[in-house]
Amino acid sequence: MPAPPWRTRRKAPAARQPLSAEAVIETALRLVDRDGLDALSMRRVAQDLGTGPASLYAYFANKDELLEQLLDRVVGEIPLPVLDASGDWAAVVKRSCWDSRAVFLAHRDLVKVARANIPVGPNSLRYTEAMLAVLRGAGIPDKVAAWGMDQMSLVIVADAVETSIHVSHGRQSEADAAPYLAQIRDYYASLPVDRFPNLVAMAPTMTEGSGDERFAFAIDLMVDGLARHATGRVVESSRVSGFVGGGGK
Repeated sequence: MPAPPWRTRRKAPAARQPLSAEAVIETALRLVDRDGLDALSMRRVAQDLGTGPASLYAYFANKDELLEQLLDRVVGEIPLPVLDASGDWAAVVKRSCWDSRAVFLAHRDLVKVARANIPVGPNSLRYTEAMLAVLRGAGIPDKVAAWGMDQMSLVIVADAVETSIHVSHGRQSEADAAPYLAQIRDYYASLPVDRFPNLVAMAPTMTEGSGDERFAFAIDLMVDGLARHATGRVVESSRVSGFVGGGGK
């Protein structure tokens, strides 16, 4: 029977997305990209999927497990480092560091999950394997390659976390950060010179340089240090410091 014309017609219900581990991860990533890591919860993911939180536990034991797999999903966006015909392993490593930073910066503060967490997901394993192949192929000893990669990862994560904090404080660009840095610079310069002669003298230097420039400096230092241990056939590294892989602070 047709409905009486004075009745309000109901909207057709939205088609429910088929539930799967991949659907949960993609929905969680969409929430993080939009609202940040602190806003993510199993309940919010379930709401976006049109289901109850309990149904998510069929795929993830808890939120921590979801976050681990979410981070691995993002790591899968980083191009794998591959040594090309030039043999310039240092340039490959540096560019991969920039690629990693750019991917992490593209997903708000999700990179916080990487702190004190050894990634063992399939994408993380593939990336680690590829980077170790480049480092060992350059003749870098195993211990130096393993520790060097670990420390480079710490620099990348720390830089991305710091950038996300700046963004959360409204400092989304170098111009946004300029007033804050000017305050710090002026404060250093105002310190008692008899007690802090170096800080006073170096006040401009302590606060100069963009986020990209400082990141390039850190990666150059680390890769140049690794080069001291390389024994393989290595072409002189063409620095990629000027390559911008993401937004600065």
